[in-house]
Amino acid sequence: MSRISQEFITEFNHKFTESVARQYQQQHQLNCHHWDFTFLLWHRKFIGQFWQQLDLPPTYAVLTQDEDRQLYRQLRKSLVLDNAGNMMFVEDNHKLNSLTGQDLAQIELDIAEAMVCNRFAIDLDFEGSNRDRFAYNLSFSSQVEEFHDMIHGETGRGMRSVSTAGGDQCFFIHHTFVDLVFETWLDEHPDMALPISQDHFDTSPDLQQDYQDYGELVDLWQARHFSFDDYKHVRRITAPITRQAIVFDRIAHTEDFRRVIMFHGQDEIGRFAILTGRIETCLTCARRQAHSGQFLLRRLVPVSEIMWNINNQWFTWDSAIDKFDEIGMSVPYVVSF
Repeated sequence: MSRISQEFITEFNHKFTESVARQYQQQHQLNCHHWDFTFLLWHRKFIGQFWQQLDLPPTYAVLTQDEDRQLYRQLRKSLVLDNAGNMMFVEDNHKLNSLTGQDLAQIELDIAEAMVCNRFAIDLDFEGSNRDRFAYNLSFSSQVEEFHDMIHGETGRGMRSVSTAGGDQCFFIHHTFVDLVFETWLDEHPDMALPISQDHFDTSPDLQQDYQDYGELVDLWQARHFSFDDYKHVRRITAPITRQAIVFDRIAHTEDFRRVIMFHGQDEIGRFAILTGRIETCLTCARRQAHSGQFLLRRLVPVSEIMWNINNQWFTWDSAIDKFDEIGMSVPYVVSF
């Protein structure tokens, strides 16, 4: 494993050709896993295949650090969709331009919250229901996916859509860091068992499609790719752990990027970015039809007192209700736990 460097970028730019981008864009679009218990394992296999094919060391960036963000911005090759829906291989020079200090604080908070979770994942299909929705959103996998989504959204055009993300250079740097967070958590829970049984695998055609056999799934869970020094980059990311959240019971699928920032008086108390794909672009999403979501707040306040900035427009609580319906989200509520 390697941390991003200028020498790596030179070689990566040479090897990341349009044909490579299209190959991985198609694989990701057709069968990516999000918001389920194989999100981390599926992407671990996916990025491992990528680095092996390009004969490059798996490389990550710690985007909470300035020097890594500057290098990450130089990864400009990306597949994007033009206005007619055609796929184009372009140089995207606007990576991370909208990332703010508040975003970095939220990323740190999400990672810190993930690292204190003692459950790996609670999946709708695996567990049989999602009635314990708060526990679902407070599992390690779902907390990781929140900061993962934010970086996708803030990186740039190609990364903002499930249909193009796998064809963006930044995807693989970002997901290698996600994998580092995953492995650091596993290192802190050495007795954590793979939450998928042999029987579950044997009766799940979706799992059998993604993995050669149950042993491959076990190997992905047990593999250790990173060093203790790599783990330190995750363990150094600290933030106050809050126990209040804004909850949406329904987040419909859309290709549009949705960003919500919440204020109480003059103070920002939370923000999140939502990145989902059309139902037909993701088999896992297709089964689920829509997501629910829970996003941490920095303090507990009555939901009626929150001022909402939704996609760069301001709303009071009364007007925000209509806006949430317009963009495919249920009326949110605040919980503490």
